[in-house]
Amino acid sequence: MRARVGIAVALTAVASLALSSCSTESEASSADSNQIIFATPPGTDDVKELAIMTDVADMVGTATGKTVKHESPADYLGVVEAVRNGFVDVAVLSPFSAALAFKTGSVEPILAWNGAPDPASYCLAKSDSTIQSVTDIKGHQVAFVDPGSTTGYFMPKAMMAEAGLTDGTDYKSTFAGGHDSAVLALMNGNVDVACTARQLYTSFIAGGMFTADDVRIVGQSAPIPVGVSIVARSGLDSETRDAIKDNLPAMLSANPEASKILGVGGTYTADPDFSVYEPLVTIAEAAGVDLDNIR
Repeated sequence: MRARVGIAVALTAVASLALSSCSTESEASSADSNQIIFATPPGTDDVKELAIMTDVADMVGTATGKTVKHESPADYLGVVEAVRNGFVDVAVLSPFSAALAFKTGSVEPILAWNGAPDPASYCLAKSDSTIQSVTDIKGHQVAFVDPGSTTGYFMPKAMMAEAGLTDGTDYKSTFAGGHDSAVLALMNGNVDVACTARQLYTSFIAGGMFTADDVRIVGQSAPIPVGVSIVARSGLDSETRDAIKDNLPAMLSANPEASKILGVGGTYTADPDFSVYEPLVTIAEAAGVDLDNIR
């Protein structure tokens, strides 16, 4: 598990990773107008989920009639950096990553799905723990997922802030690097609480990571007001943008597994302006995070 570091330092590493991992593909993209470099954010190491992300990449290819090279940078903000620097043409971004990228002029959103009414995140403790609720997290160690994770960082951190808990003062935190890594840190006794996406809870049980009797849900965050976004690098041709906008939503809706993983079952906004993302800025401020400081 990766220890928590200062966000500025973390992003320097993320940017370097994005640059080094995608440079070859960027050159290929610029040389071949029939190829798209498409990136998805990290999720878990689950083989089924990885296959679904490959299916989504195939949908982008079908929607545009182009060959797709699928990339998956190691960090949520690595995806932002790859798009911002032109190493990726089109990407799926988590809500807060999209808000950050849009606010700093790093990407051009194509599609943004509305948020779901369900809690975005669960924070878990072992069933034999004395932690019963969010306020009991005080004095304990928490595993978040990633600095750019909506369900694994921003939403649960905002929930704790609303309960009067300040990161670094009332509790200590680490970034595990992935949703499954955060939960494994809990199960291995390395942390007292792990926060993850609500929709992954049942997947972790089905995968045998824990049983419902092994853990206790000690906190449920508010719903996310905005869902995932499909974004493009600056300067992507309008034909490709329009093809994605016109074709991809229906293709995703027709695939129940992809819709569930990405949370795109509801309505969406095409060519969203920043007002769509403003509620996320409010939540970030409540969590004590200034989006301008994590670019």
